[in-house]
Amino acid sequence: MDIIIRNIPENMIDKLDSIAKAEDLSRNALLTKLISDFVKSNDDFVVNILPPIVRALVNQELDRLSEGANSTINNVHIAAQKMINTTEKIENLLTETITNSEENSITNEEILRMLEISDKESS
Repeated sequence: MDIIIRNIPENMIDKLDSIAKAEDLSRNALLTKLISDFVKSNDDFVVNILPPIVRALVNQELDRLSEGANSTINNVHIAAQKMINTTEKIENLLTETITNSEENSITNEEILRMLEISDKESS
């Protein structure tokens, strides 16, 4: 949706353009961000008691922290999946080896060697 704003002083437009350039944004992108930040800052009761510029900065920081938390959660999920896969490989390898060996004939050294081989194959 388009919004038309009239009667903006030329010096204000120049300042907007210099801020947009400094932030490597188009004028439209900067205005969209400013409006979005302002609307977000008015949605939160606790943040509402802050002055508008501080509200926008707080919301921006909360968004940044949220992105970082999502990235961390994603990394933990990937690590957990890798651990599950490795555990399944070890279980399959040991089950097969123990099933095919005579009772009590497998040694700790043999288990460690099998784990090393499995680790090298998955790398």
